[in-house]
Amino acid sequence: MNRESSVSDEKTRFRQSMDKIYDSRLPFLSANDAGRTAERLRSIPEYRDASMVLVSLHPSVRQAGLNVLADRKKLVLPTPGLQKGFVLIDPVTVSPPKRPMAVRPLLRNPFGTKLSYQESLVPPIDLLICEALFIGADGTRLGDGDGHLDLQCAILSTLGWLAAAPQVIALVDDEQILPSVPAGPTDVGVHCIVTPHQVLRTGCTHLPRCGIIWEALDRKQVRRNEALFYLSRQQQALSDAPQ
Repeated sequence: MNRESSVSDEKTRFRQSMDKIYDSRLPFLSANDAGRTAERLRSIPEYRDASMVLVSLHPSVRQAGLNVLADRKKLVLPTPGLQKGFVLIDPVTVSPPKRPMAVRPLLRNPFGTKLSYQESLVPPIDLLICEALFIGADGTRLGDGDGHLDLQCAILSTLGWLAAAPQVIALVDDEQILPSVPAGPTDVGVHCIVTPHQVLRTGCTHLPRCGIIWEALDRKQVRRNEALFYLSRQQQALSDAPQ
């Protein structure tokens, strides 16, 4: 068994064991705590200094997306399943009453500009805000098993849309923090954890800059993901070019 398979099995066992402990009610942020956590996020320098922020589509971090627009920062959102790539939402173009609709998971967001894979993103993304099922105080992160954050970062890195040292911040409930959780070498690490009651810097130094592991993806997944499909054709063109 290779290392990736071993780590994947360990994650599955861990999720199953925690699911039993919590009786299938895993401790995501409640609506009230999500608001308090997003407000606490505003107080830390990693957020205050950011100018281009990617926010996960998970409901528990949606208030953070609203705050990004209210704080006049540019917001990048993945489309559901990355079927249509990423959209850029400029706070100047969205009135306050429209912000809740602008941050919802939409395939075609009428408030955003679809980002072209052939163009640079200026400024690049310097902050990524995500959720987690469980998070390690050491910066390890366990998601829902779909690998959304890891794949997004691999795509963003390949496209050159990440800043030199982008920060990753997880918004979670205190109950979701453990000393460590299972993680593989390609998993995105978390630099800072924000909860309704505390800010915890993990000491993680890994940056979310990695290549796409094509052999881990099947053809259907590539075809359904517009960004992956574009990058796969680009890679094929390079390999077919005469040396």
